[in-house]
Amino acid sequence: MLLIGSSTLFSCSNNEDELPPKEQEQTNQETYTISFNLGGEFISTSETPLSRTEVAPKKIYGINVYYKKDGDTQYQNYAYGLFDNIEDMTISLIGGYKYKFECSMVKNDADTLYHDDSMYYAPFHQGKLNYDIYKGTILENKFNISTTNYIQIQGLKFGETSLKGKRGYNDIANYPQTDRFYGELTDYVPTKNGVANIDLKRTAFGLKFIITPPVDGTLSISAYYGINPNIKVSADDNISESSSMYTFSQVYECWQAEKYSEDFTIQLIWERANGATQTFSKTITVKRNVMTTINVNVNGSTTDSSLGVKEDDTPMGNENVDMNFNGGNLDDNEVNPNV
Repeated sequence: MLLIGSSTLFSCSNNEDELPPKEQEQTNQETYTISFNLGGEFISTSETPLSRTEVAPKKIYGINVYYKKDGDTQYQNYAYGLFDNIEDMTISLIGGYKYKFECSMVKNDADTLYHDDSMYYAPFHQGKLNYDIYKGTILENKFNISTTNYIQIQGLKFGETSLKGKRGYNDIANYPQTDRFYGELTDYVPTKNGVANIDLKRTAFGLKFIITPPVDGTLSISAYYGINPNIKVSADDNISESSSMYTFSQVYECWQAEKYSEDFTIQLIWERANGATQTFSKTITVKRNVMTTINVNVNGSTTDSSLGVKEDDTPMGNENVDMNFNGGNLDDNEVNPNV
């Protein structure tokens, strides 16, 4: 995996108003202005230049900050913040403590984060209210001290994302079509002109479908476990290509693992011109930071049809998978082949 050496910097100010009240009273403690270095795969991801009519995908950053005294084993809440401008990430850190940072970035893809004006919900929610309704976080481009109210952003380690509303049970996707990054820094000791390096690791995978139109009827593509390509191709259509990023449901586990993958079943539903319906399926393995290209080809002759899968490295890894299926002639009886 190629990691480019450039990085994104933002500074932390030593504004006394941002300090916890109990710490402001300790005048013998020094505060430090540090710089953060957001690096890793967050920086190494290449992007195709947009045309004048395109809009850059929105990126939202959620950060939790914790602190502990030297010798303590447990971190305590220090601050949290939601940003869409990393240049505004400023905060005061107090000497004599160690700090932990949790950071996750969501980049809209086919799906976009649901929000009420500046109020965002999963994965940037602060918990749930009655009737399974998320308590949102306001995008303020500043940190909020949380040493006394114990508030934090609770969804940074999970894939569940609010897409349609603020209710947890019917407005979220566990595998949203968004690009996602996560990173941590533990036991950071602030120093004068210090730099806190947080490497953000992609916790998402890509799927690209290339579908050759069927010889007759209509072909639909779907998948289990919440992945919904929502693709339908008819016999008189051109070759169809579509791609999207998907966030893994277990963001934290994906970030922890050296290699992370999950299996998904891709299902093809072929509605034939004679009224018959045929179903084909194949289990594929999707991998972290890998674009998997699925080549779909079905026909009604004696020639085998195919569904192929390819991993694409741009700059992600790449893989191909072929799905070949023969549906038989139109005068054949309806069949549901086992693959």
